[in-house]
This record gives sequence, C-alpha cells and structure tokens, in this order.
Amino acid sequence: MNTSAVIVTSIGSASSLFVVIGNIFLLYNTRRKKNDIVLFYFRFYVDVFFGLSYFLYSFLVLEFSFHGKSFFIESSSLFWFGLPFSNASAARNFLVLLIVLDRLLATCLPIKYHNIRPTIPNFYIFILPILFVGVEDFVFFVICGRHSEFIEDSCVAFPCSLNPCAYGWWTSYKTVIFPIIIVLTIALCIKLLMFSNRVQNSAVAKRANRLALLDAFLIFVFDCIPSVMAYQFPNSPLIQYTSAGPVTAMLKQIGRAIETFIVIDILVRRNVIEDSHRKSSQIVFIVGKQSKSFNCN
Repeated sequence: MNTSAVIVTSIGSASSLFVVIGNIFLLYNTRRKKNDIVLFYFRFYVDVFFGLSYFLYSFLVLEFSFHGKSFFIESSSLFWFGLPFSNASAARNFLVLLIVLDRLLATCLPIKYHNIRPTIPNFYIFILPILFVGVEDFVFFVICGRHSEFIEDSCVAFPCSLNPCAYGWWTSYKTVIFPIIIVLTIALCIKLLMFSNRVQNSAVAKRANRLALLDAFLIFVFDCIPSVMAYQFPNSPLIQYTSAGPVTAMLKQIGRAIETFIVIDILVRRNVIEDSHRKSSQIVFIVGKQSKSFNCN
C-alpha cells in the first residue's frame, strides 16, 4: 500500500466533496443574481464537475494504492478516470483567464466595455473553455497517440499515465496560460489601486473585482506554483507521482475548497447581513416617520 498516495488522495477527496457541496449551495443562493455575476455563475457549474471528477478519480487512486496489481481494474483506467478531471481543470483555468480579462476591460474601458459587452451573447464566452478542452483532447489522442502508451504498475496518478508527448502538452500549456493570468491580474490590481473610487462605483463591480482577484491569486498559489515545481523537479520525493500520489491535483482541490469558503462568505453571508441591516434601517425610518406624524397631530 502506498501510504503517501492514500493520505494525499484522502485530503483531496475531502476537499473535493466540500467544493461540490459548496458550489451547489452557491448556485442555489445566487440564482437570482446570476446576471450580475454570470461568468462566476458558470464557474460554479464547472467547479461542481471539477469536484465530482476528482472524487471519482481519487476513488480509483485509493483502490490502486490499497490493492495494487490485484485490483480488478487495469492501471490504464487511471488515464480515463483522470481525463475528466484534467479537462475540468483546463476549462476552469481558461475561464479564470476570461474572468480576469473581463474585469480588466471593465475597469480600463468602463463606458465602451459596458456598451459593447451586452451585445456579446454569453454563449460565445462559455463555448471558449469547452473548445479549449477539445484542443487538449485532440493533442492527447490525435497528435500524441496516447492510446498506445504502456502505463507502469507503480503509477498512482494521472500525469504518469501520459506518454512523453501528452505530458509535455499537459505541462507546457500551463506555462503559457498561468503567466497571462498573472500579468492581467497585476494590471487589474494596479488599475484598482490607482482609480479605486472611480472604477468601483457599485457594489456589484467591487464584488466582481474581488472575486476575480481571488481566483487569480489562488490559481497562482495552488495551481501555478505546484505545476512549475512538478515540471522543474519531477524526481523530487515530495511531488513524484509514482511515490507521493496526485499531489498537484490534491493542492488544486484544497485551493478550490478555500475559494469556495471565501466566495460563500462574500456572496451569501455578507448579503444576508447587508439585507438584514437594510431592513432594520427601513423599519427604524418608518417608525420614526410615523412617530413624527403622531407628534404633529
């Protein structure tokens, strides 16, 4: 039994379960406000699939860790169970890129962007991450011919089930998309710091900018850094897939769990508090107005 793989996968499974439950909760509680945060609302759906795909994938990893060669499913299944998780991760990264770009355009060109953005159907934006997933699968199956790859019995994670060509794509595309997200996020931060009062003149804009920055920051910490480390030091015992298990996948789930908790606080809990304060202030105003009328009489 691979103890490290069991511990790593168990932590990731618990985090993915929280991600699924938390994002279903967000979908239910933000359904009336989805037009204001439409890109984030779509991301909640992606995160539900993201968590479910990892939960199924982690079950297979745990079974391989416990049973090894005696497990009734062949090790090649690691690829097929890990592929939906990889696709969901790729779609989510691309969606975060679109979200940060959306907020940057909204802050840099507020008038032009708010005039042009309603003319672009959301369908065209949502289809882009799906097309990006199609590119990933095209590389895996057509260009790299993953189906002919032999998977070692010691493999307990999706990356080591890829052949060198597919693994090269799986790591190299992140070296492109992550720096773009980081550069756009830095530009957004500078813009917000310089013109915070001018570009954040509404609660919706403040909330959207806050969520975009949160997305980018957590992707950098829990996706970008582990992926770079895995690429630069593939034989390190802390991140080696054949010994430590799916470490990078586990870190992604922890990052999504932290983000889900913070987003629930921003979009749900604070709104409940603000609504209660607003209602109480309205009651005080009405009571005060009635008492003033009574005194006049």
